Amino acid sequence: MIKAVIFDLDGVLVDARELHYEALNRALEKYDCVITRDEHLSTYDGLPTEKKLELLTENKNLSPKVYGNIWSDKQFQTQEIIKNEFGEDSRLISVLSRLKEDGYNICVCSNSIRDTTKLMLEQRGFMRYMDFFISNQDVKNPKPNPEMFLKAMVNWGLSPKECVIVEDSHYGRQAAFDSGAHLCAVENTEQVTYSRINSTIRDSENKNKSKE
Repeated sequence: MIKAVIFDLDGVLVDARELHYEALNRALEKYDCVITRDEHLSTYDGLPTEKKLELLTENKNLSPKVYGNIWSDKQFQTQEIIKNEFGEDSRLISVLSRLKEDGYNICVCSNSIRDTTKLMLEQRGFMRYMDFFISNQDVKNPKPNPEMFLKAMVNWGLSPKECVIVEDSHYGRQAAFDSGAHLCAVENTEQVTYSRINSTIRDSENKNKSKE
């Protein structure tokens, strides 16, 4: 029996690809090191900022000495964009509300930092439907490691087979597979619908029964 639905945040509940792309590039501009949109989608999307900076050193010779300044500025730019441009999402609020009415536990596991995750959940109107959320600061190993998904399951006292994970990125899907949970794969926020998640839940329960 499926008892919980775990959501990624960026690209699943919040269309944040452009947000992170814009915020990081604003922070990188002063160092003459920017990321093209194609590079963002193919290489950097879904990774924590620290990992993005390491890749920028490998790919564009960014000096590690400026990591701290860029990280701080990127978080500031992210917060400013969220506060000024993000409002409630009534469609996804309805999805979360129906899942809660059905009795499912719900949480978010995000590779974003804690303050950004919390602010996005609050601005979009999602926080009241969450049992909790886990950020990249709450685990030792972010995605593609499955640690944050496993931590969520431990918090609930559930096994992987009792959970469905909704993910969009390659890194997130890999973490979901490695956690042992059932995956509801989406390409973007528009594909996050009640019917799609409910269908995955039904299919997952049938798979669980066939293995018993």
